[in-house]
Amino acid sequence: MRIGIRLGGAMFGVVVALYGASARADATERVVAVPLGGSLEAREGEHYYGVYVPTRFGGELTIKATEGVVEEIKGPNGAVRANGQEVGEDQQGWFTFKVTGAKKPYKVETKFIQNAQSLKKPWNFYYWPTKADSLHEPWAGGNARVDTIQLKGDDVWVASPGGYIEPGKDIVMAGRNGLLETTPAAGDDATWFPNLYDDLYWLGPNNTLFQTPSPLLKYDQLFGTSARIWEAVNTQNNDISRWPGHCLGGAVASIRFNDPIPAPGTGLTKDELKALYAELGENHLNHRIGDYATDIPSGPPRPGPDPTDWKVSRVHAMYETHIRGERIALLSNMRAFPPRGTEAEVWNQAIYKYVAEYKSIPGRGPRAVKINIQVHANSGSSLNGQDDKDRVVHYEYNLVYGLDGRVDETNPAAADWISVGGEALFAPLNVLQVLDSQWAGHNPYVTLANVQSLDLANGGSSTRFAGKAPEFLPVAQYEAGRTLPGVSAPMFAGSNGGTDGGARRGGFLGFFRGR
Repeated sequence: MRIGIRLGGAMFGVVVALYGASARADATERVVAVPLGGSLEAREGEHYYGVYVPTRFGGELTIKATEGVVEEIKGPNGAVRANGQEVGEDQQGWFTFKVTGAKKPYKVETKFIQNAQSLKKPWNFYYWPTKADSLHEPWAGGNARVDTIQLKGDDVWVASPGGYIEPGKDIVMAGRNGLLETTPAAGDDATWFPNLYDDLYWLGPNNTLFQTPSPLLKYDQLFGTSARIWEAVNTQNNDISRWPGHCLGGAVASIRFNDPIPAPGTGLTKDELKALYAELGENHLNHRIGDYATDIPSGPPRPGPDPTDWKVSRVHAMYETHIRGERIALLSNMRAFPPRGTEAEVWNQAIYKYVAEYKSIPGRGPRAVKINIQVHANSGSSLNGQDDKDRVVHYEYNLVYGLDGRVDETNPAAADWISVGGEALFAPLNVLQVLDSQWAGHNPYVTLANVQSLDLANGGSSTRFAGKAPEFLPVAQYEAGRTLPGVSAPMFAGSNGGTDGGARRGGFLGFFRGR
C-alpha cells in the first residue's frame, strides 16, 4: 500500500510502504505523523501513525498509547520492530505503526533515546598541578598583614614581610627545588597540593608532618635518574591559580592505556603510576589528531543567536560518529567547573559516554530536532579514591539532519546551542579524536619503557620488581650534593636565595591550550 504522510495538517512529501496491510493494494490510507519525542492528543479509533527518526546511528524508539495496543512497528526497511528497543544503524526515516483496540479517546506519544559508550572506559586521574606549595594570607579570618619574616631553603618572597596583603594572596613560594621549606608564622597559612615533584613528607602549619604522593622521587630511586629535580626547575607555575597541570597527559593516557596496576615491588601507588603516564602524555606536539571540532567559543550558550551556534553541529557530529559509531572516547577541553570558574581554565578530559534525547521541533520539518544530551567524561581530580566519579555535563541544542542520517553541517546558522549545565559553565574549547601518540613528555628522564615496566596492566613484568618495595629516601638525602640542572649551586646548600622557578609549559596549536 502506498500512503502519504500528513504533517501539520498538510500532506508531507514522503511516501512509505506498509507491508501486510489489509486494504486493497491500490488504496491510499492517511498516516498521521506523530512528533518525535512528542504526542498527539484526543485520538479515536484504529489508525496508522508515522514517526521520523533523523539519525543513522540508531537509538531506542518507544511508542505508547494510553488506550489500545501499539502494533506493526516497521522501519524504513519494512522489518517489524520491537517496541522500546534499538532500531539499528542506517535506519533513518519514517517508522510506521498502528494503534488498535482503543475503546475511548487516547493519546499517542513517542520517545527516542540514543545511548553511546566507548568500548574502553577511560580511567579517572589527578591533574598534578604545576604550582608548588606556598605560604599565603588566609582566605578568611586573616589580619591582612604578612606575618612570616624568615625564609628557609631556597624559598622565594612574593610579598614584603610586615606589609599589607589581600586574603588568599601568596607570601612565600617554593624555589627551584620545588619544595616549600618555610613554615608560616601565626597569622599566615600554608597550602599543599600534590605535585609530580613532591617529597615523601611535607611540613605544614604547626609543624604537622604530612605524607605525600611522590611519583618522580620514587621513580628516580627505582631508575637512578633526576626526573624530580628536572621537573621542579623547569615546570613550576607561579601564577596564583592552581588549575594549570597535567590534565592533557592524564586524559590522553586514560584513553590509551589500561587502568594501571603497580607491580608490588615498585612501592608506587596507582595514583603515582598514573602521574608518570600523565607526564609522558603532556607534550601536545606528540599527539596526532584526526577528526576535530576546535576553536569553539565559550559562550555560555543561550537561546537564540550566539557565537556557539556555529560549532554545535560539528560537536554533535563528533559525538555520534566516534562515541556512538566507533565506540571510542574523545579528548576534550571542557573548560571550567561551576560556580566560579573562568573561561580561560583548561580541563582536558576524556568524553566516553552520552545519553541523548531527541525531540522534533514544531514547524521545522521532521529532520530538525532539539537534543538534550548528558555527556560523561572522566574525572581529572581523583586522588586516593576521592572524586572517583564521572564529570557530567548537560547541553541542549537544536540542529538539522540530512537525508543521509548525519548531522547537516552545511548550514550552521540553522543550529542553536541553547544551554549548558551540570558540571560546566561554558561550551568546550574542543572535541578531538586522538589517532596515536608518541609517548615522550617534556621530562627527558621519564620514558615509556621505564613506566610500563612498573605496570602490570600495560606490559610490566611480575618478576622485575618482585619482592619488598624499596625504602625510599626523602629529597634532602637522595639529592644531597647534586646540582640543579643549569645551576652551579648544589642542592640543599642552605641558600635563602632563589628564582621564580621558570615559566610553565604548554601552548596552543588550535587544539591544545595550557597544561
